[in-house]
Amino acid sequence: MLSKVIPHKHCIVCGNTVDENQTFCDELCQSKYKSAQKRQQILFAIFIVLLVLIIVLPALIGTPKS
Repeated sequence: MLSKVIPHKHCIVCGNTVDENQTFCDELCQSKYKSAQKRQQILFAIFIVLLVLIIVLPALIGTPKS
């Protein structure tokens, strides 16, 4: 026979069981998530800057005239 499981969620960092209205199991997981988010935003910003430089820089420099 199957037993009933109370409604729950899992911590998005470590996977431990948490209440339905929570996202993280403790402050450590929450700080790990925030630092990972911040690192991801920084890497995305660097990617955008490099992409713009690769596309715009050649247009600014121009091609040499013969």
